Amino acid sequence: MSQGFKGQNFKCFLELGRRNDIGSGHVNRIPLFVDNISISTSKLVINAGVPFSGAVRGESLNLAFDVGQAGKNLSLSGMLMDQRISKQKDANSLKDNVRLTAYEMAQLIHSYVDSSTFQDDQNLNRLIVLIPSRVDENFAYHNGTAENDDIEVLPLIPFTFKNRGYDNDFASLGANAKFFTPFTVNESDETIDGTVGLTGFIRSFSTNISGAEFPNVSFSLEFEEAVVLSDNFLDG
Repeated sequence: MSQGFKGQNFKCFLELGRRNDIGSGHVNRIPLFVDNISISTSKLVINAGVPFSGAVRGESLNLAFDVGQAGKNLSLSGMLMDQRISKQKDANSLKDNVRLTAYEMAQLIHSYVDSSTFQDDQNLNRLIVLIPSRVDENFAYHNGTAENDDIEVLPLIPFTFKNRGYDNDFASLGANAKFFTPFTVNESDETIDGTVGLTGFIRSFSTNISGAEFPNVSFSLEFEEAVVLSDNFLDG
């Protein structure tokens, strides 16, 4: 069965660096069939003991310095299937809805992970994970959304580590609105709009080829959130 890109059932995408320059809708974006996502936030806090504090107070004392650092990771697992992708390098090079086998999808992503930020057509530098949402960045319900709406009909927003503007004392309200703006589908041609997501890099990508899963290929992926230095001086 050929799995097309288009449609509303996809909730996870990888984006190529080239999409920063060209590409909209489903172009330069790889959809993923994901059945499990694990998200980890590890706070990096300097925690140092105070010398002789136990001798003076009868109890040791630690001083922690929270300087706003954390490690943020997502682990995804799912299935690669016979599916379609669209790529474009410039205005005249659109490769639209090319059908790849699951094995070709595995080879493609492995080769991309093996690349670097200097290759815009290979660099997977953004992950989009869509989640149901009732509340916008000002802790008000989205337009057309009520508190008792079923989760199946709620709008979708990209998962990020951003705080709502209401909570951020150092930013004006609206500064993070784009991170809480519902994701939409253009019903006329079933293409999917641009959206923000998580920038970073793929730490590891693993696939398992099994006869029991033929013709599909299971995969697992580790993505780390970061601002990646990706100014490609080789791409003039």
